[in-house]
Amino acid sequence: MKERAEVLAERLEEALESANWGFVDQLIELPAPDLAEVIEHLQDPEMQAQVLNHLEEPLAAVILDYLEPSRAEEILDHLSEEKAALLLEQLPSDDAAQIVAALEDEKAESLLNQMDPEDAQEVRELLEYAPNTAGRLMIQQYARLHPSWTVRYALDYLRHIDPDVETMNVLYLVDERGRLVGVCSLRELVTADPDTPLEQIMKPEFISVKTQTDQEEVAQLLSKYDLLALPVLDEVGRMQGIVTIDDMVDVLVSEATEDVLKMSAVDPSHEPYLSLSPWETALKRARWLVILFGAAILTTSVMSRYEKDIEKVSQLAVFIPLLIGMGGNAGAQTTTTITRSLALGELRLRHFWRVLGRELLTGLSVGVLIGGIGYLFALVFLHNMNLAVTVALSQVLIIMWAKTVGATLPMIAKRLNIDPALMSAPFITTFVDATGLVLYFGLAKIIMGI
Repeated sequence: MKERAEVLAERLEEALESANWGFVDQLIELPAPDLAEVIEHLQDPEMQAQVLNHLEEPLAAVILDYLEPSRAEEILDHLSEEKAALLLEQLPSDDAAQIVAALEDEKAESLLNQMDPEDAQEVRELLEYAPNTAGRLMIQQYARLHPSWTVRYALDYLRHIDPDVETMNVLYLVDERGRLVGVCSLRELVTADPDTPLEQIMKPEFISVKTQTDQEEVAQLLSKYDLLALPVLDEVGRMQGIVTIDDMVDVLVSEATEDVLKMSAVDPSHEPYLSLSPWETALKRARWLVILFGAAILTTSVMSRYEKDIEKVSQLAVFIPLLIGMGGNAGAQTTTTITRSLALGELRLRHFWRVLGRELLTGLSVGVLIGGIGYLFALVFLHNMNLAVTVALSQVLIIMWAKTVGATLPMIAKRLNIDPALMSAPFITTFVDATGLVLYFGLAKIIMGI
């Protein structure tokens, strides 16, 4: 569909330039996700706004919902406040809140004042919760029942429920004080005897999250227990809303992208790549590059410190790229693996010594293999036994050291409540380069007597 979307976007752009609204009307036949993709391929937000202005408001709101919040923000700048407010009213409150949160404060407040007071109040309530938490992502329209109701009464109630309720696969039983006391599935309700009280078929044990629970933890729980939605409770157990799986898919994509960028020493951006100027892109990358440059100076300083030793045995220089390259690669492998395992909840801080032991054994095994190859190379091609032993032992120690650093730093970051992804592979590679050289030349002094 992607190539087709690009072709349709080009034709749509031509149609807009010539005011050919007939072609726009033809595109309405596309499924909403496909139409949103076509509109997203238009680079001009003003053109995107023209299309949404032409569409019926319910469809235009659905299209807006499929777009990235940053893209939606650009489009809203080209719509009248009245039109923009009408589209936001059509969206679920959590999606509307996500878009409004991306706007400047003055623009956001102006749009909220234009919206229906009840819809605006729901959005304001969600915006009171911290970003990237369950409270910010939850939907406040959900199917809530009372445990004293009979199955017959509950089914009748659900037939007349508010159409804004997004899902009824799971039903939530709430007492008079608003506390969640149990859950049951729609299937269990439909198949139960009509005169049975709900409290007899409900499950009093359930998985839930607090309003302040981090969105990544929410996504992990939904995945772990194969749930379609999770109830969100306040500190005293009162039901506040639900978080659904469709929102969490977007969260998982966003979190994974953010982690990959951090591990590559790039500041994450919520803006589309092409919407950033080269200067903005440079600013997001320069900070880490300056830090890495500073770390690289350490490597240069080490080389300078041992310059005379290299002059004595010029063959030492032959293996420098090999040794620091393998050490950096080994460290990058480990830090990427550990960071991802921490993000997925596979590892906890209590596993620190177990992880360290495993990585040391792994480093020893890999180091012996790579060191053996280096030993044979130095012996066969350079005919220098002492150099061969130095290279082999250096490779073993450098790889073990790299594995230790790669495993330790992400877990220390986690302990200090710092995102482990900040322990990026380039940073650890640069650090291992410098310290690996110290190990190499230290062994050379001992074994080769330089």
